[in-house]
Amino acid sequence: MSNTTLQNNLYWQLLRVAIGAKHGLMNIAEKHKISVMQMYTLCLLEDDKSIPMNTLSCMLNCDASNVTGIVDRLFQNKYIKREENPHDRRAKMITLTSKGAKLCEKLAQEILAYQPASLQELSDMQKQQLLSLLTKTSLTNNQPKIPSP
Repeated sequence: MSNTTLQNNLYWQLLRVAIGAKHGLMNIAEKHKISVMQMYTLCLLEDDKSIPMNTLSCMLNCDASNVTGIVDRLFQNKYIKREENPHDRRAKMITLTSKGAKLCEKLAQEILAYQPASLQELSDMQKQQLLSLLTKTSLTNNQPKIPSP
């Protein structure tokens, strides 16, 4: 495949945008002394709703042993509670604490405020078109539904 073909490939460009976005997310996470995966985990949890760790593992597309480490660090920092599932004592349920919910709110505000230079070059109309297209593609590709902040 030629370099020009690669540069004109939509998926290649989406990958490059995703890498840039991850860099911005890393900076936000580091500011709060958590990893990007810990930030993803917090962003997936909803106030007053518990989810099983195996569901979290599926949502993060991550091995259960990795999720255990992520959850352990969030639990140590008192961002989440970890309790037995009342229907299956082998399974653990994860819930945000008030401290975790406050951090989620801060993270959501910072993520919403973050705007890389590449987006600043777009007009408002171009941003709306891009948002519409990305929203349409994210709703049709069978990804796990991520709750809004």
